[in-house]
Amino acid sequence: MLFINGLTKYSRGARKTLAAAVAVGIMGLAGPITVESAFAQSYPTEPIQVIIPFKPGGRTDTVARLIAEKIKEKGWLDQPMVVTNAPGGAGANAVNQMRRGDSEGYTIVHWHHQALIAMAMELGDFGLEDFKSIGYTGGGSPVWAVRADSEFNTIQELIDHLKANPRSLVEAVGIGSIPHFVGGMFANAAGFETRYVTANSGADRLRLLLGGNADVALFSASEFLAQGDTMKALVYFGRERLPNMPDVPTATELGFDVSWANPNWWLAPADTPDEVVAVLAAALEKAINDPDITAHFVANTLEPYWMSGPDAMEDATKTLAELKKVAATIN
Repeated sequence: MLFINGLTKYSRGARKTLAAAVAVGIMGLAGPITVESAFAQSYPTEPIQVIIPFKPGGRTDTVARLIAEKIKEKGWLDQPMVVTNAPGGAGANAVNQMRRGDSEGYTIVHWHHQALIAMAMELGDFGLEDFKSIGYTGGGSPVWAVRADSEFNTIQELIDHLKANPRSLVEAVGIGSIPHFVGGMFANAAGFETRYVTANSGADRLRLLLGGNADVALFSASEFLAQGDTMKALVYFGRERLPNMPDVPTATELGFDVSWANPNWWLAPADTPDEVVAVLAAALEKAINDPDITAHFVANTLEPYWMSGPDAMEDATKTLAELKKVAATIN
């Protein structure tokens, strides 16, 4: 053991033993205290590793680092969050690193719903049962867009055309990608079918759409807005209309139960104590509601909001069921 500031710092295993002893000792004085609650009262006593399943520099990595820095600045946790990157393996590398860590709240993952696509396509040996959801800290949603000179001015016009002329329009997607699955969920909900042309990146989708080799494609809100008046957005897949695009309706408001918030999802190992998860969730909720973080989200066409761990898991479970329907068409 080590002595720091006059206090004894125990190993993680010793902390559990100590917490149990404290709980037993205090029970006779102040009523029963669980091992988990005794441990949570001192959590965290060392840095928390936040694993990102992607390379540095992307949205997921950037948001994690901004939130971690804000929590440290405000002192909302007694120890810092240390962000590490474990790309590759459709997220399996990050999950395996999490498994090699602990379930005491010192090894967590920051991901988004690409995790659900990996599960739907059975690309890794993990599922929702491997995680305890801490919560969502906002997210970013895409739009379905056509060229500016397209004959379609509303999403209903496009749907009506495809119902009358199945597969008559070309959609630019990468098979197994977010655009493929979001478009597939929307097609299932609205009852139409497109045909595909391969596009493995946003740049590919843009090139094919503007070059006349595709009729419709999915773009992030920031990608769409960066193109000025070269495209028309027909439907937005966020929770609410985006202030930057106030005239673009959401799929849900049009009666289609489809959304893709691609949330910033914080996950812990499944057997992490609820009390520890509550400590993490409280800090994350404060961070996403901080004015600086909110301003960053708005400036980057992201939506700042908090969704609790249980609600986030319920949302993810529902989304996964829809993704599996799309996956069944390509497996």
